[in-house]
Amino acid sequence: MKKLILLTFLLTATMTNAQESASLKIKEAPIERVDRMPVVFENQDSGLKLAGIVFTPRGMDKSKKHPAVIVAGPMYSVKEQTQSLYAMLLAEKGYVTLVYDNSFIGSSEGHPRGLEDPTVKGSDVRSALTFMQTLPYIDTQRIAAMGICGSGTYVPSGLVNDPRVKAVISIVPFTIMNMITTAEDGVLLAEKEKYETTGEAARLDLIKGSLGEAYYRNPDRGASANYTTAVSWAQIEWHKFTPTEIVKGLHKPYLVITSENSFTRQGSEEMYNNAPGPKEFHLVKEATHFDMYDIEIYVDENMNTVLEFLSKYL
Repeated sequence: MKKLILLTFLLTATMTNAQESASLKIKEAPIERVDRMPVVFENQDSGLKLAGIVFTPRGMDKSKKHPAVIVAGPMYSVKEQTQSLYAMLLAEKGYVTLVYDNSFIGSSEGHPRGLEDPTVKGSDVRSALTFMQTLPYIDTQRIAAMGICGSGTYVPSGLVNDPRVKAVISIVPFTIMNMITTAEDGVLLAEKEKYETTGEAARLDLIKGSLGEAYYRNPDRGASANYTTAVSWAQIEWHKFTPTEIVKGLHKPYLVITSENSFTRQGSEEMYNNAPGPKEFHLVKEATHFDMYDIEIYVDENMNTVLEFLSKYL
C-alpha cells in the first residue's frame, strides 16, 4: 500500500501548477485541414478487431508515397483523446497518422472491458504497424511511432525489436505503474475469478481525486463517453512491466519529451538515459504532466520538437 500512497502523492502534489494551467488556452485540433477515414484491423495475435482512424492531409495525393506516424495514447484512453490531437497536427504537416482503440478498450473488441495489459498493448501497436504497411500511399520505409503517457512506455517496449519502425517518440512516459498496488495478489485474483464466474468486474479509477480529472472529467478537454476504467486485477501485469529496462534494447532513433512539473519526469529521464541511441531529450518548462495533453503553448512546443526530430530520422 505504501507504493499506492506514494503514487497518489505524485499524482496530486502539483495542484498549484494545475490550477495555474487551467487558465491556459486549449489547443484546437485542425479538423478542417485533415481528412479522416475510420478503419478496422485485427490484433495479429488474438484476432480481436481494433477500431482506428487514419488521418491524412486534406486533399493528399494518394498516388504518391507518404511518411507515416502511429500515435498511441495514455493508459486506458480512447482514440479520440489526446492522441487524435497530436495525430491531426502531424497530418496537417504532411504525415499519414493512425490512432486506434487498444484491445478491450473503446470501440475495439475484447472482454473484460478496460483490461490494461502491457503485453497486449505491445501486440496492438505491432498490429497497427502491420495494418499501416498495407495502405498503398504509405512509404513503408518511413514509419515512426509515438506514445503519450502509458503508451510512452508501451510503444518503445512493443517495438523494441521491430525493424519496420524507423523512429520512436515518448511524450511524458508513465513508467511507474509497478507502484500501483491496491490489494494483495490473492485478492486481485479472487476478483478476476469472480468476473469469470459472474461477469461482475471490480474496477480501478486512477483519475478520481488526481490532477488528471482536469483533463479526463472536463468536457472541454478530454472527457469521453467511451472511456472506461481498468479492471482491478490488471495491476498484476503492471508489476511485471519494466519499460526502463526494456528500452535498453531500443537501437533506433528515440525522442523523449517530458515536462518540468510532471510526476513522470524522473521516469522520462530514466527512459532517455537507458536508451542506447541515437536519442534526443526535450524538457518543457513549467508544464505539468496533463498540460502536455492539450494545452496550446506546450503542445505547440512539443510539435516543433517532434517535427524537427522526424525531419532528421524519417
